Amino acid sequence: MPLDGPGVAMLAYPGAGSFDYVTVNEIFGVDYSDRFGSWYRARTCGLVPGPVDLDGGVTVQAAYGLDDAERADLLVVPGWTREREVPPQALLATLRRAHRRGARIMSICTGAFVLGHAGLLDHRRVTTHWAMAPLLAELFPAAMVDPRALFVDDRRVLSAAGMSAGMDLALHVVRGDFGADAAAALARRLVLAGYRSGGQAQFVDSPLSPDPDDPLPDLLDWMRQHLAQRWSLDSLAARVHMSPRTLARRFQRLTGTSPHRWLVRERILAAQRLLETGEESVDQIAARTGIGSASNLRHSFRRELGVSPQTYRTTFRSRRGEPR
Repeated sequence: MPLDGPGVAMLAYPGAGSFDYVTVNEIFGVDYSDRFGSWYRARTCGLVPGPVDLDGGVTVQAAYGLDDAERADLLVVPGWTREREVPPQALLATLRRAHRRGARIMSICTGAFVLGHAGLLDHRRVTTHWAMAPLLAELFPAAMVDPRALFVDDRRVLSAAGMSAGMDLALHVVRGDFGADAAAALARRLVLAGYRSGGQAQFVDSPLSPDPDDPLPDLLDWMRQHLAQRWSLDSLAARVHMSPRTLARRFQRLTGTSPHRWLVRERILAAQRLLETGEESVDQIAARTGIGSASNLRHSFRRELGVSPQTYRTTFRSRRGEPR
C-alpha cells in the first residue's frame, strides 16, 4: 500500500519531550496503509540530520533536517523543557515559514512554548499542561490560553495539554484526514479511548471507575447502542436510580463533560461512520443516530466539522482503502 497521505515532520531537538515524541510517532510514524489504503509520510527532522538526545536519556536518529520539515503538511512539536528560554532561531523560522505556506503546526504539552516563541499563538486559543498554563499566559499575553482543554485546533495551530492528550489530538488529526472509522479502528488497535473531545477537561476526578458496581460505564454503553432514542437527564437518571443532579455530577467526574455534550458527539461520530461505510440516505442516518432530520444533521455537521454530510461522505469514500 502507498504512503501517499499528508507529510508529517516529527521534530526532534535537544531536550525535547521523549514521551511526547514516541507516543505521537506511534500514530503518524507507523505504516498503517495495509489497513487504511494509505497513511502519513512521516520523517524525523532534527535541527541538522544526525542523532538527537531527547530528555530522559532517549536518543533518536534524525535522518532529515529543517529543510525537509518546512515542506511537510504537519509539523509535530514535542515538549520544550526550557520554557523561558528561546528555542533555536532556525527552528522558529522553520515553523513560521511552514505555517505561512499552509502547513498545520501541532504542539504537545510544553511544545506550546515553542509555538509562542515563534509568534504563532497571538490571538489564538491554545492549551498546554494545566500546571504550565499560567507561565504560558504570562510569557505570551496575546495568546488565549485555555488551561482546561485537552486539546485545541485553531486555524492550523493545534496544541495538546500533555502526553496522553497528544494521542487524543493525533486521533483528532487522523479523524480529519482519514475519517472517523479509521480513527476508531486505530484507537481500538492502540487500546485508546475512541474519542475524547478537545473541550473535555484535562483532568477529571475519576477518569476510570474502580467500582465494579458503578452503573455509569454500562449506561454509556447502553446509550451508544440506543442513539436513536430521545432521552432527558431525568430519564437517564431514573435508569440508574439516581437524581438528575447526582447523575450530572458523576457523569462530569467520569467523562469530563456533560451528558448532553457527550451524546451530541457520540451521535455525530455514529453519523460519520455510517456516511463513510454505508449506503443509507442522510435522512435515514439522521433518524438512526437520533439527530432527527436531515436538516438537523446538516446543521450539526457544519457546526462541528465545517462541511455538509454529503461532502463528508464524498471525501472519505474516496479515501477508503481495503475493507478493515
